[in-house]
Amino acid sequence: MKLLLNLLLLLPVLCSAADPTVLHHRQKRGTRTYRDSVPWQTTTRRLRPKESCVDTDSAAVRDMGATWLRWKGPKVEFCRCTVRARVRCHEIPVTTCFVSKCYNGGTCKEAVYSSDFICQCPPGFTGTQCEINTGERCLRGQGSGYRGSWGMSMSGLECINWNSSSLRGKKFTARRPEANTLGLGNHNYCRNPDGDTKPWCYVYKKAQVSWEFCSVPTCIIDPYLECAQGSGQTYRGTKAVTRSGLKCLPWDSAAVSRKIYNAWRPDARETGIGSHNFCRNPDGDLSPWCHVYKGSQLTWELCDVPKCPRKTPSITTFGPRAPATTNNQGSCGQRIEAPSNSLPMFRIRGGQVSDIREQPWQVAINAYWPRSKAYSFRCGGVLIDSCWILSAAHCFQERFEEKHLQVVLGRTFRLQNSSSEQIFDVEKYWIHEQYDDETYDNDIALFKLKSESGICAIYSPEVLPACLPEPNLALPDWTECEISGYGKEEEFSPFYSERIKRGMVRLWPQDQCVPEKLSGRLVTSNMLCAGDTRGLDDACKGDSGGPLVCQKNGRMILMGLISWGDGCGKKDIPGVYTRVTKYSNWISSRMRAN
Repeated sequence: MKLLLNLLLLLPVLCSAADPTVLHHRQKRGTRTYRDSVPWQTTTRRLRPKESCVDTDSAAVRDMGATWLRWKGPKVEFCRCTVRARVRCHEIPVTTCFVSKCYNGGTCKEAVYSSDFICQCPPGFTGTQCEINTGERCLRGQGSGYRGSWGMSMSGLECINWNSSSLRGKKFTARRPEANTLGLGNHNYCRNPDGDTKPWCYVYKKAQVSWEFCSVPTCIIDPYLECAQGSGQTYRGTKAVTRSGLKCLPWDSAAVSRKIYNAWRPDARETGIGSHNFCRNPDGDLSPWCHVYKGSQLTWELCDVPKCPRKTPSITTFGPRAPATTNNQGSCGQRIEAPSNSLPMFRIRGGQVSDIREQPWQVAINAYWPRSKAYSFRCGGVLIDSCWILSAAHCFQERFEEKHLQVVLGRTFRLQNSSSEQIFDVEKYWIHEQYDDETYDNDIALFKLKSESGICAIYSPEVLPACLPEPNLALPDWTECEISGYGKEEEFSPFYSERIKRGMVRLWPQDQCVPEKLSGRLVTSNMLCAGDTRGLDDACKGDSGGPLVCQKNGRMILMGLISWGDGCGKKDIPGVYTRVTKYSNWISSRMRAN
């Protein structure tokens, strides 16, 4: 009888333990630990992922209980991901790291009372250890050394963060011991950790985790990048095998962490050393070299990098040329100086500060205001021929008199005079007859510069025209293109940029260039959409009329004019551009007639 009574008392406890709702409630509150290994936990982990803290700035994902350091102005905070994905932080003292753990010349600081560290990255680099190069826009070879910030697959799906808990059990994640060497981290950018044909990433497909190759464009092959000039101290190619055929070790592998030359040196960026295993010559040796294993012995060997042939001196000036037709293919779209990815970051909204030699077709159009008796910046424009400029019609709705307009070419700083600048008055300008000031349809204007001789702009490294597109030219969706201008850095900023800036955007598919993406505003066939899906680079107020140029056959083609958008730099919201291919006849007819 006593035994029966004990069994009856235990029955409610046993029933509640078997109640699945109780188990689910326990898991949801985060009380399950990895030491518990009963079968129901494996099932519920797939059905109900752990709560995670997501950084709104970097999109870094951290599990509950994870700790990290972050910058708060000039101070450093220690943070923890707590219950219900709440982030708790407090300020801590830091000191300079005894041994740096930051890539690309980043400054390393470590906590006084723990081994935690944080990196202060140089302009153009980001990530926990400054390992992400935000200026790396294309891949070379198979992309094993690609460390850029493109995070979209070939089909347009957004990549999954390599640190996401949904990738548990996958072979390549940010939790691998050698994740840094492979370029994997707390981000969702495309990488090639397994030597595939090109970078790839994990994506969600019908609620399943799959993988896809990424749409990162391939860099234009410069033969002088893959050969050594002199002793090869400036060599930045992708050779990764020594003269004896041994495979180079990554400069950031644990094996070379105590060597003099590794990826964490303060001058690593200047010497070309980074999160890769390419041959380099940081110490002025006979030729590029790398660390290798010979048997079990760590040593180094010279690489068999071919010598560059002697370059033919390049011509840095161009003779004047009078406008004749719209066929400007002679020297159009070919800048003398290739864009630099080492310039510091500066908002366009997004983008980089630039030099006019990287956007020699960029124009600044100023308007004279009688009340202030001075010229002030109005809009951007694009040089398409010696005496001809394109811009946006909406900038000139006030119908300024020609004598009150001024065009400035060849100027890097908007308000500073330069020895390379060329300034012109406007002889005449045309706003498209069917321009609609409500919808911004047909948002294009053509300017003729004033000249006594018929020759206006003298071509130089700072002043060159962009190529006009063929009327039927259509580039593939997601083609990467450049925008530039002197516009505002933020949507509600009261100031224009003091210096020309450039940004990188991609051409959106026409079926995604729709009113639903743009607060219901009309999008016509005379418009095209382009944007940065990361929400970083975008045109803003003051950039209007400036160029959207895309590379084709080694030339920069003017595919669009900056027109309008829903704010500046909003994630997944494109900018809208005037589709220049629609106006080839309109442009050529006015140029011929005048």
